[in-house]
Amino acid sequence: MSKQDVLLEKKQALLHEIRQSTDIFKALADPVRQDILMMFMIAKRMNVAQVVEQSHLSRPAISHHLKILKQAGILDSSKEKTEVYYSLTLENSVIDQLKAIIHAVESISSDPAKAFEDQL
Repeated sequence: MSKQDVLLEKKQALLHEIRQSTDIFKALADPVRQDILMMFMIAKRMNVAQVVEQSHLSRPAISHHLKILKQAGILDSSKEKTEVYYSLTLENSVIDQLKAIIHAVESISSDPAKAFEDQL
């Protein structure tokens, strides 16, 4: 396998990692969700009403944002009686995905074949 083939495989792996992380990037791209995420850095665990108290948005809007963060794997939820509580995901799957992207980028950047490609 040539150096160019190895580099191409690395680029394809990077593209795969980025596409696997699309939901995470979409979730983190919104300033409201960034603010909500910061709330969870402080409070650790909140229900929708507690998030609404700290926001200017309506309950349905907050619920929508929490749903997106949960679908992206950033938040977990647990139901206690009639209330749903959200917290940051204890799994490192989101962090692992982001680290995989960084690792793939670093691997491409340091690949000797990249220097040849830059000259083209």
